[in-house]
Amino acid sequence: MYRRWVALGLVVCMLCGCSGKTGTSMPVAQEDATAAKKPPTASVTFPFSFPDSPLIAEELRCFQGQYWEDGSGDHVENVAGLMLYNPTNRMIEFASVAIQQAGQQLYFFVYRLPPNSRCLVLEYQKKPYISQAVTACRELCIRWGNQELSREQIDYVGKESLITVINRDPGQLDHVTVWYKQYVASEDYYLGGKAYSAHLFFLQPEERRTLQPEHYHAGHARVVGIELK
Repeated sequence: MYRRWVALGLVVCMLCGCSGKTGTSMPVAQEDATAAKKPPTASVTFPFSFPDSPLIAEELRCFQGQYWEDGSGDHVENVAGLMLYNPTNRMIEFASVAIQQAGQQLYFFVYRLPPNSRCLVLEYQKKPYISQAVTACRELCIRWGNQELSREQIDYVGKESLITVINRDPGQLDHVTVWYKQYVASEDYYLGGKAYSAHLFFLQPEERRTLQPEHYHAGHARVVGIELK
């Protein structure tokens, strides 16, 4: 009789798939249910609107051409570029954005982004663009510019590599800063987050003064603001 029970027990074990070993492994159905509770890594789709900011990240793309973020203008290939759009009527003085892609952290810094304009900002360490999903996109900081001066106070004319500044104000202007950025006229966007500056001192009423700023040419750069200090 005992041998019959043992034989029957072996048959049941074989039919039920038991190994006769003890352990802590959970049933397959329970493992599947547990795995289903883990949220998959979400991907960011563009255009991307930041939760607490009007700034819009329109596109992450591969860039090759002149790199202006460090002022060198060196030729680069396969650098990550983020197209940012300012849909407001205010100047963005500075903004920074971080992106997570393929296990690498990308950082983009933009200065002096005019109202209702776009800028292709290049990764600040020249990190490469990788054709994989973006898993995070965060705005780290945004700072709005001060009230812009009207051209009735101070005017400017750009021609080739020269900028002529005219003081329309009735008083002397002690320190004038002209801000300009690289610009792609054919596609209507600024290239590079960096903004360059040129300075004038003690500009008299109705005086015209001409500068030849570094990295400026009317064909591929545009004045984005004038500031008095």
